[in-house]
Amino acid sequence: MLNRFKSALMNAVGGTELGLQYHHDSDGEVPKDYASSSVVEIEAKPYSRPSFLGLTTEETQVSADHKVRPIIVPRDLSRLPWCAGYAECINAGKSMWNEDQAAATRGDLVLPDTDFNDITLPYVMFSMFDGHAGYQVALTARLHLHRIILNKLQAIPGNILMNKNEESTITGQQLVVGAIEMAYREMDQLVEYLALNGGGGCTAITVLFLNGVLYAAGAGDSRAVLVYGDDQRALTNDHTPDSESNRVRALGFLKSTELLKGHFTPLEFKKRPLERELGTMVLYREPFMTGWAYKSLTGSDLRLPLVSGHGKRSRVMGTIGVTRGFGDHGLKAANTGVSIKPFLSSQPEVQYFQLEDYQLTERDCIIIATDGLWDLVQAARGRLIGRMWKSKPDKEKDKTEKDEDIDERYWPMASVDDISVMVIPLYPYLCEHRQWKKTAQQERRFSMDNSVVTSPTLSN
Repeated sequence: MLNRFKSALMNAVGGTELGLQYHHDSDGEVPKDYASSSVVEIEAKPYSRPSFLGLTTEETQVSADHKVRPIIVPRDLSRLPWCAGYAECINAGKSMWNEDQAAATRGDLVLPDTDFNDITLPYVMFSMFDGHAGYQVALTARLHLHRIILNKLQAIPGNILMNKNEESTITGQQLVVGAIEMAYREMDQLVEYLALNGGGGCTAITVLFLNGVLYAAGAGDSRAVLVYGDDQRALTNDHTPDSESNRVRALGFLKSTELLKGHFTPLEFKKRPLERELGTMVLYREPFMTGWAYKSLTGSDLRLPLVSGHGKRSRVMGTIGVTRGFGDHGLKAANTGVSIKPFLSSQPEVQYFQLEDYQLTERDCIIIATDGLWDLVQAARGRLIGRMWKSKPDKEKDKTEKDEDIDERYWPMASVDDISVMVIPLYPYLCEHRQWKKTAQQERRFSMDNSVVTSPTLSN
């Protein structure tokens, strides 16, 4: 399945026939100390695409051609672990550059072990970022997030991560989740420190394979989906003003004077109240309420809603449509000057599961994609009207009329968003993990045998 998927994408762009040279970008240049790092150098990082694409400067420019909207894929599939599939396409002119970014890394995590020598665990990590109001925050996250995560993971005692400490009340998986959560917060702090206020923000998805466990972390409305046999399972949730209405409004309710500054109301009304309804009884609810109540409408209730709209059209302070991710530290609500950042969280939701509990095959995979892809799926799915699923309305045409003869004004709209998608096979990692575990057990047995043989000599 994956080979067919990648073959179709490669044929679409003809990447294998271009014969262009690769170059390596400087993803590895990371300051060890934020306070002493060169902010100007990092903030001025030029626009680039994921390093595993191996694009030249000229190809990078072509990848951002809005008239062509080329589908870009890696011509050398070995640059991604397990020959994972990847494809991207720039927006239809919404922004100058492709604001999506992605990264893939493989390496060894060295952890302290109280029983034996240090433990070395192989890991593989994939990330995807959907930027908005500029590419800079997504690019910065691509360059730094995986290193921050590794730094947090290296602080975990190896015997607890391997679940060898039976007296511990905390599992290794819980510590990994905590490390990812802390890394996301530190990533957001780094963005603020680098003064990327003008660079907007980005959503984030991270998939980590470590010690036979798959961890999926998400902040924003990009998605990761597990495809297992004939079933699908969401690994992340969309964080939008609609889905997180209670959290956002509760914060505004508790700190209304400090955060809302008299411009917005955290209350939710069954319908938008009007000035002519002042003094009448209207349906409303406060944060955390699942039911409804009546109140007499007052002048303060006519303030702008803190959360407005529904679904993809929902907004915080009428401005932003995602509630988690990195950046947006300088974002202000239009015409009010009220800061929106306090309502935006960098905390990811993390799921994890043991891969050996699944009967994986070569068909099983994870699909990671920015919302540009899922919006296309939603558009193709259509809406349920009565008992019929219908897509966007097209002009009625004669059965003999060809598509190319129809007035372009009546063509269905294409996606205007950047689109990035990655398909990660699961079975190859499970095979690698089983082989690593077998080798590690043999090495430990050999080490224990040697200690028994040499101990009498040491006692003399």
